[in-house]
Amino acid sequence: MGKFETNQVDVKNDGRIILYQRPRPDGSIIPTWQMRISVPNSTGYHRASTGEKEQSEAIRKATNTYEELHMKVMTGGSLRSKTFKEVYELWKVDLPKMMTKRHPTYVKERLSLVRNYPLRFFGDQKVEEIEKSSFHEYWIWRRKNSVRTNSVTGKSTPYSPSNNSLRKEAVALKLMFSYSVDKGWRKSIPNLNIPSLDRDPMRATFTLNEWRLLTRRIREWTEQTQTGGTVGRDRYVTQQYVLILANCGARIGELRYLRWNELRTEFNEDGTKTLIANVFSKTGEREIVFMEGSEVWVKRLYDLRKKELGDHPPVDGYVICHKDGKPIGSLKKGFDSLLDYCDLTNDSLGRKRTLYSLRHFFAIQRLNNDVSPFLLAKQMGTSVQMLERFYGQVVTSLVRREINKNKVSKTPPKLSENEYPFEDSKLLEHQLDHRRDGHVVIDH
Repeated sequence: MGKFETNQVDVKNDGRIILYQRPRPDGSIIPTWQMRISVPNSTGYHRASTGEKEQSEAIRKATNTYEELHMKVMTGGSLRSKTFKEVYELWKVDLPKMMTKRHPTYVKERLSLVRNYPLRFFGDQKVEEIEKSSFHEYWIWRRKNSVRTNSVTGKSTPYSPSNNSLRKEAVALKLMFSYSVDKGWRKSIPNLNIPSLDRDPMRATFTLNEWRLLTRRIREWTEQTQTGGTVGRDRYVTQQYVLILANCGARIGELRYLRWNELRTEFNEDGTKTLIANVFSKTGEREIVFMEGSEVWVKRLYDLRKKELGDHPPVDGYVICHKDGKPIGSLKKGFDSLLDYCDLTNDSLGRKRTLYSLRHFFAIQRLNNDVSPFLLAKQMGTSVQMLERFYGQVVTSLVRREINKNKVSKTPPKLSENEYPFEDSKLLEHQLDHRRDGHVVIDH
């Protein structure tokens, strides 16, 4: 092992336990003995100081350490032990490379979920020693030590996180533990003792009469401000966003990073058109079928960007974006303002409505119209794994036919010149053959 190991002693004459001393820069020898240990059926070495200057005591300590490590390896452990903090620091660097199809913000959120609380709790613990009992203690600690910090005042307020929030955190933790398994630092992903889902059998949604009221008054709410102003633009985008969400059942995050080149149009036998989006979600990549007529609101957003830029938006530009083209992180404030204007903030049971109420509204209305619950689950990205296990692959055309009650033609009709790239059949064919960095590219 070179010039950094002097006065080597092979304790068992088999290379398993090596004692050595280190030289100082001036050539003198540091008297404390170091140990380098290897164990059968394991790779790498365990290096540490014995803390002893007497060779006999160093031999005793090194031998005891060898026996402990041997037993550890025999029971599934590894010599290449790393702390939770060490794994996190390496995972933080590698995760963006592992999730190139995900938006950087999604990756950043996964990292923050592990950094904010788990890193504080597990920090110096060996990652291979963290088991179900560790998580039992962690979830109790997490509830008692959670705070919200006001970004303006900096003041922190204690709160108890919901089980759903803790489950999101557990998903991020599983990603990191999976990484540690791949690297050989653990044998398997531990049982995270994940909290149960919050019991909320019915989320706040809208009745049909309430929805009609909202769609009628949303025009008034949007037109209250001057066209072209920041508030006016935000309300206009919110209007289209609300109508789109209620007519496709997508998750909020799935539309947040939707790009123009992830949209396409397919044609039905009766000449009608159906808009389809390719999205990335917590259940993986999937296609979302929009209700017939939804393309109107998408076109409004396209026309808005075209007017702002004085040209067609970039094909990889975001559909829901600020004037500078960056994705809009949240439209919650705008939606809350709309609900307040319509006097629809809470439902009849007093539950506060959120943007997710639109997804729930979509599901209820589709089920009320006899859409197959299995196909609806495919459409909404819910329990897809269980459905595919029992019923196999469900093709997008079948979903589209069920959602819109139309038949799909194998050969789309010829179209006249169209300024919307997601409706141009030639551009759609071109998309299939030109992909770059996980996104479809359309050449203008």
